[in-house]
This record gives sequence, C-alpha cells and structure tokens, in this order.
Amino acid sequence: MSGAGYALGLHCGITFAGIKAASLFWLKDEDSGNINYYRACFAKKRFRFIVVKRAQGKKLYYVFNEEKLEDILADGENRLFLASLGYNCCNIESVLRRLKARLSATGDFPHEVGLFLGYPLDDVKGFIADAKGGENIGGYWKVYSRPQEKARLFARYDDCTRCICRKLESGTPIEQIFKVV
Repeated sequence: MSGAGYALGLHCGITFAGIKAASLFWLKDEDSGNINYYRACFAKKRFRFIVVKRAQGKKLYYVFNEEKLEDILADGENRLFLASLGYNCCNIESVLRRLKARLSATGDFPHEVGLFLGYPLDDVKGFIADAKGGENIGGYWKVYSRPQEKARLFARYDDCTRCICRKLESGTPIEQIFKVV
C-alpha cells in the first residue's frame, strides 16, 4: 500500500464517500509519488486535488468534490461571508486562488477554511467569534449550533473512516474501494 493511498483513505475517505465536501491533509514529498495517479482516478468522479501550501518537505492538499464546492459557493450567505474576506465567488478558480494565497500567507489557517471543508457557516462564525472555547462540542470542528446533529455526523465520519482503513489495511487499494479504476 502506498503512503499516498493510505493517507487519502484516512484523511479524505469521508470526502470520497460523499458525506463531506472536502478534506485537507499533509503529505511528505517522498510519499507523493502516486498522487498524480490518484488525482486522475478520482477526477472521473469530479474530485480535485490542489496543493494549497508547501512547508518543510511536505505539501498540504485540498481535496474536494467540485459539485459540493459549487453548492457551498452558490449559497447566498456563504457568498456574502466570503466576499467580506476578499473572495470573488464568480468561479471556483478565483476562489481557490484566494484560498491558496490566504493559506500560504500565514502559519495559521484562515478561519474561513472551514467553509471550504463543508463546515456550516454558523459554526465557522461561532469559531471566529469565540475561538477560545465557547463551543458546544468539538470533533472534526468546533460546534456552536445543533450539537446533537453534528455529534451524529461525527460518529458517521468515524465509522466511515474506520471501515475504509480496515479495507486499506487488508490490502484493498483505495481506487478499488471507491471504484475509480
């Protein structure tokens, strides 16, 4: 099993399974040899892999479903929020350029990155207003509204990730798990 294949399953499996819009993950340069192969396989199902940051022999990949990102960007409240941060939501490419610039500009993640990962806008705004601990629950992100619903979603993410990792560990390649070959 390749390092890239396992990392994709572990960090992006819930995105490939369709229950999350996108994922971010770091991959060491020495493990990224097969990434173009996986990029081509998953492109058939409208997934894209973009390097959004480089640091210390690693690359940060943003892996997303184009259709789900288009839906996020089509939402009026999301558009207004992103516009207030300097995003031009006229097309995905301009938004990705701005996101990449924001991620590369600082050592920290810009708070709006949550929206690009499919986090609800109310939780993104809640985090911006109170990043020091006013959330109802934590998990894949800090939750400020509808905690029971999000706890169920996080459990679903965990179950899906465990299932994918079991298959990977038993020798099933990620491209077979998601039927992209």
